[in-house]
Amino acid sequence: MNFKGRSSIQGGSLSVSLGPVLIFKGLLVTLLYSLVFLLLFTVILHFSPLSEMFVPYIIFGGTIVSILLGSVYVGKRTEEKGWLRGGLTGLSYVIVLIILCYIFQVSFEPGLNVFTKLFLGFCFGTAGGILGINS
Repeated sequence: MNFKGRSSIQGGSLSVSLGPVLIFKGLLVTLLYSLVFLLLFTVILHFSPLSEMFVPYIIFGGTIVSILLGSVYVGKRTEEKGWLRGGLTGLSYVIVLIILCYIFQVSFEPGLNVFTKLFLGFCFGTAGGILGINS
């Protein structure tokens, strides 16, 4: 079998995970990257003269980068449908964030904003999955 020399080949065989398990692993990777970005930005904001008005933009940027990196992780470890698995990783990440908002009672207003976040999570996850499967 020819596996196109992908970086996910280990020991001569492609490491294949089940779709939902791989998406769950990608979700964990995405959450880990988010935690790292959040801690890094917290330290930067604490020790720099940046205003707190930049916080929503920094959090949004960190979220997008986390979704991309988690979806690239998924894309590199799948043989096919990297775009779909990456998109589902981004979508599940946004759903987990919404659930965490309800659990920790963070001010969250359901509405059109939720659909925008779900759409963007899926789009950036799809892009990450495409990048991962083609790298």
